[in-house]
Amino acid sequence: MMNNNNNDKTYKGIGSKKTVILGAHVVSPSAMELLPMEDMPMLDKRDQAIVIEEGVIKDIVPSSEAPHGYEWETYDVRGAVVVPALTECHTHAIFAGDRASEFHARIQGETYHDQQKKGGINATVSATRDATDEALLNNLKRWLGVFLDQGTTVVEVKSGYGLSHDQEIRLLRIINKAKADKQHGVEVEVVPTYLGAHAVPRDAKSRGDYIEEMIVKTLPMVKHEDLAEFVDVFVASVAYSVEEADIIYNAAHKLGFKLKAHLWELEHDNSRELLEKYSFVSVDHLEFAQKEDLEVAFARRTVPVLLPLTAWHLGYNIRRTYEVIKELKGYFAISTDFNPGTSFSPSLWQAFTVAHIEFGLPIEELFFASTFYAAKALGLNDVGAIVPGNKADLVVLNVPSLDWLGYLHGINPVYMVFKNGSPVHKR
Repeated sequence: MMNNNNNDKTYKGIGSKKTVILGAHVVSPSAMELLPMEDMPMLDKRDQAIVIEEGVIKDIVPSSEAPHGYEWETYDVRGAVVVPALTECHTHAIFAGDRASEFHARIQGETYHDQQKKGGINATVSATRDATDEALLNNLKRWLGVFLDQGTTVVEVKSGYGLSHDQEIRLLRIINKAKADKQHGVEVEVVPTYLGAHAVPRDAKSRGDYIEEMIVKTLPMVKHEDLAEFVDVFVASVAYSVEEADIIYNAAHKLGFKLKAHLWELEHDNSRELLEKYSFVSVDHLEFAQKEDLEVAFARRTVPVLLPLTAWHLGYNIRRTYEVIKELKGYFAISTDFNPGTSFSPSLWQAFTVAHIEFGLPIEELFFASTFYAAKALGLNDVGAIVPGNKADLVVLNVPSLDWLGYLHGINPVYMVFKNGSPVHKR
């Protein structure tokens, strides 16, 4: 498929300061600002050259007009489709153990609520607490490598399987170690999120004591050590009430954290009060969100994040939420929600397939949702679209067109991944 003028087969991100990708069929959202999805312009041009300097896209021109010379690292992709790299805006990728038995029991009719009472998140908490730092770091790096293999160059990683001050700080430090470890194969940009309010730990003296520990002790230390960009809370009957979430978000807001939220995954409640009070970058899940909830989100320029794999695993349907988003002329991102309990898949392509076949969401919109809008769900303005000024995070696909996404399933469509203009992975 591709020729490289230097025959470099290492692909470890040690790229030229000047790179040109020739013969590209460039397919990309082409906006810079947050727009309604129906207004999103699509760049779809064949035989293009993507000109990259210092890791940034400088221009997109016909291949015949591409710069050339000894100072240019040149890759000829021979007509292959080139798209923005994917962004994972919602994952729980640091954990130990598995919950395979729960998955199979759920298939046989056991409910998520029942599993939370006897295992669930707290089962993963026990396994994660027992794991060494080295084991957790290696496991996280392993999954980051899988994300990269799937064409994902930005991954949000939540804590949340420690559920104590010391354990949550430990997890965030490990996430940050993976984030910084560019010399040992971690070519993915990691965005850390503090999710101490993922569940109420079984060994807490009381709910109130644990919440007080989070706001008085943990959040200030997370801020002091710069361990997380976001604070998230799981608001649900099996986790934290709206009133409890308000206490946590108030403390996080005062400390200057950006905010995310797990909302309306299992039932509807009055979480709209939180959207009206705080500025959230994203609100995620939303299976039971109502029109009025999403109206507030769009008025606040908050990005709704749909998680089709989790909905599929739990037997819920995101189609109704999608239709409300369309009625409101809004937008949405998607992510895998990769976690050991309800979505054990680190593949956004799998999420494409499920969202398309099971829930009827259009492929072009899913493409926008996993690139441009997923980046916006992390507050990122320099990835998610192939436009001048953005980072050159790119994926060369091994399919002839976007129409094959969702149609071809069970096979990874990625051929090659560029991070900041450097080739970092080839399949």
